[in-house]
Amino acid sequence: MSALKVENLWLRLKDFSLKGVSFEVHENEHFAIIGPTGSGKSLLLETIAGVYTPDSGRITLMGKDITFTPPEKRGVGIVYQDCALFPHMSVYDNIAYGLRIRGKKNVRDEVLKLAEMLEIEHLLNRKPSTLSGGEKQRVAIARALAVKPKLMLLDEPFSSLDAETRIRLRKEIFRVLKNVTVLHVTHIEDDAENADRIARMKDGRLYV
Repeated sequence: MSALKVENLWLRLKDFSLKGVSFEVHENEHFAIIGPTGSGKSLLLETIAGVYTPDSGRITLMGKDITFTPPEKRGVGIVYQDCALFPHMSVYDNIAYGLRIRGKKNVRDEVLKLAEMLEIEHLLNRKPSTLSGGEKQRVAIARALAVKPKLMLLDEPFSSLDAETRIRLRKEIFRVLKNVTVLHVTHIEDDAENADRIARMKDGRLYV
């Protein structure tokens, strides 16, 4: 079953454009897009997430047209290279944030379950500034998973880590994301080794 479907997506932003991007990601599939810096990978993810509105084209998630749906109502989680954690909040509060603003119950139980899954229980009272790069990424993944997204977007999540940490963490993270639909962009070939399918991007065009 198709979880995400992007059809003929065009977007011009200053002097760069996404040019007729079309592809599908199946449910629970890990789909990776490889391309050099500046090829449009992050812009594509942020358009799917709702940060940008395309000039034309269509984005469908689980059969629902979300092209013009507000970001918070899309059911999409996104994890960036720099993690984008709230610096003034503890790890616990970072993970709990999305649950609280949605008025979810059993917040503590959900946070503890995710912390155990990602092996960060011992970090819950720490602030992001005290964490290593790998620890920050685990927290960012937990925060994104907390709201049970229909689609997880990963924007170069391992590229800022040293080689040893990157290899170890990507294996662990993709084990956790085994039953989640993942769209993952990277410029590092090895980071896509666990993907079910791979596409390539260059100058705003996608080659599936």
